[in-house]
Amino acid sequence: MKSYRIFSRNAKYAAAVFLIGLVTIFHDIKLDNLDQSYDVDDDYMSSDKYISTTDERGVSDDDLSPRSRCQIVYLLGVEGTMHHGVEPIIATLAASQTDPETGTAFAVHSKSKDLRYGLFAPTGSRLGFDSPPAMDDPKFVKKVISSICPNDGRKHIVIEAASFPCGGKFRVSRGNGSRVWREMTPEAIANSEMALEHPTNLYKFYDAYSKYADVKFLALHRPFLETIASHRTWDSGPIPHSNIIQGFLILHKRFLDIHKTDPITGDNVWTVIHVEKLSIKYHGLWHNRKERKQALEARKDMIRNVATFLGWPKVTCKQCFESWRDSTTDYSQVFEPELLKILTEHKESLSGIWPPVEAQTIV
Repeated sequence: MKSYRIFSRNAKYAAAVFLIGLVTIFHDIKLDNLDQSYDVDDDYMSSDKYISTTDERGVSDDDLSPRSRCQIVYLLGVEGTMHHGVEPIIATLAASQTDPETGTAFAVHSKSKDLRYGLFAPTGSRLGFDSPPAMDDPKFVKKVISSICPNDGRKHIVIEAASFPCGGKFRVSRGNGSRVWREMTPEAIANSEMALEHPTNLYKFYDAYSKYADVKFLALHRPFLETIASHRTWDSGPIPHSNIIQGFLILHKRFLDIHKTDPITGDNVWTVIHVEKLSIKYHGLWHNRKERKQALEARKDMIRNVATFLGWPKVTCKQCFESWRDSTTDYSQVFEPELLKILTEHKESLSGIWPPVEAQTIV
C-alpha cells in the first residue's frame, strides 16, 4: 500500500510537470506564429530565449547597451519581394563579422521574439508585461532594447524582415485589412489608419527605437509584375492584390522620404536592394557562363554595398548565397494578355514612387 501511494504521488507530479510543459510550449508557439507567411518558427541563428519575469521596475538608461553597439536591420519589403531569400544572406553576412574594437564576433539575432513582441504582438505576456503596451511606450521600448541588446560589451545585430502586409497575428490583422483594402484604391489604402498600423507603425517604430539603437532599413525592390505574380491568388485575385501592394509601396515611399538620414549621426537610414539583379535570369535567358558570372558579380556588389552601408568591417562573404534560390516565377506565363495590360498600367502608375531614390551620402 505504501509503495502504491508513492507511485500515485509520483504519477501526479509527472502529470503536473507534463501539463506545465504543454502550457509553456503552447505559449511559445503563439509568440512564434506572429507571421504565418514568414516562417516565424525558424529562429535562424537566433540566441533569443523565452524570458519569464515579473520585474516591472523598468530599465535604467545606464543599463542599456550604447547605441553604437545595438543595430536593428529591417528588410523593408512588400509581399513577394523575396525577403525569405534575402534575410538569410544578411544574417550570414552579419555572423561573419568581427567587432574591430573588441575582437569578438557580432551577436546576431534574426527574427527576435522579443523585438517581435514589441513591434507586432497583439496579445500575450512577455518581458514582465501581462500584455503588450503601446509599441512606443518608453518603458516597453527600454525593456525590449535591454533584452535584444544586453549591455555585455558585444555588438548586437537584430534582423527583422516581416513583410508589408503580412499574414499572422498582429495588432491589425492581415485578414481584416485585406477585406477592407481590396475595395479601396492604392492611395486610399496608403492613407488608411489600418494600413499605417500593419504589421507595425514604421513611424512609431523608428522614433521610439532609434533613440537606443542604430535602426537601418534595407528596402527590397523586385520588378512589380513579378512581385504580383508570386502571390497572384491572394486577396481574391491579382488586381485587388496589386492595389494593396501599390498602397503599401506608397506608404513606404512616404516613410523613407522623411527618414533619409539619422538625426544623431547624419548617416543614411536606408538603402535599396534590387533583388532581381541577384538572379541569373536577370542577366540573360541562357544561364551560360557569362550570365552566371554577371550574377556572381552582382551578388558580390550587393554584399559589399550592404556591409558598407551598415558599417560592418567585412565586405566579402563566400557562403552568404548558399541558401539562395533563383525565383522561377514568369509573369508572362501566368497572366492573360488583358490582365497583364491592366497590371502593367498599375506598374506604370508607380513611376517616380518605387523604387525610391536613395539619399546622398553626407560628407
